[in-house]
Amino acid sequence: MELAEKLTLMQNTYAAAVAETVNTYARLKVLDHVVEKKKEGQARTAPYMNAQLGVRSPEEVFVKLADTFGCANWTVEKMADGYAATATACKLCALCKKLGGAAPCRGWCLDPMTAMIQAVAGGQAVVSVQCTLMEGDRCEVLITTPAK
Repeated sequence: MELAEKLTLMQNTYAAAVAETVNTYARLKVLDHVVEKKKEGQARTAPYMNAQLGVRSPEEVFVKLADTFGCANWTVEKMADGYAATATACKLCALCKKLGGAAPCRGWCLDPMTAMIQAVAGGQAVVSVQCTLMEGDRCEVLITTPAK
């Protein structure tokens, strides 16, 4: 098996494991609690994730995570006061829908990305989730950064 095939297999296996976990938490009626507990630690771990992935700017959070995990097809567009990130496909959302319908977006995607964005922007970014693929045809996140 070639390296690229191995990476894809590992990415798919990871997404399936997370999807199964999210749906299990939902069935046990603890998903919201788990998401809140995860969020508490994400601000502490975000600088380390940024360092491991080589993230140096808010838009790189989307680019580097998409490249590493192969989950969502994020595209990032520069705006006058920040960035708009959009994904029209997400492996994790699709798997979660197939395995029971629980939403993984906050605990396993958007909250960690928000923490990473805040860490790289020195806490000065405003992150606004406009919509997700669990509820519509795209995931859209707006990041407003202060003028330099």
